[in-house]
Amino acid sequence: MGVRKKRDTSYSMTQRLFKKLGEGRVVGYWQSHGMYKASELLSKEMQEYVSPYVLRYMSNKYNWKRNCNPKSAIYKGVKAGTVPAAYYKHLIFPMEEKNNVEI
Repeated sequence: MGVRKKRDTSYSMTQRLFKKLGEGRVVGYWQSHGMYKASELLSKEMQEYVSPYVLRYMSNKYNWKRNCNPKSAIYKGVKAGTVPAAYYKHLIFPMEEKNNVEI
């Protein structure tokens, strides 16, 4: 087996987002707006199309976390116990609600 050749990934959308806007700004958009809306806003700011699945890849790769909206269907399902919270490793569920449910 030979040694793999080092790939040049500077052309990737992930690297272009980090280089132009910085990781903190991209994470901020993702945390406040979610995958789909953040991709629209980043597309306007970058002046080129940013796929929502680029943000999904980045959130999984860099283990980003964001707060869950208490009005969302996911939150209501977890609170009711019909959906395990473990399915949504990138979401942080409000602690006060968890404490009230456990009591």
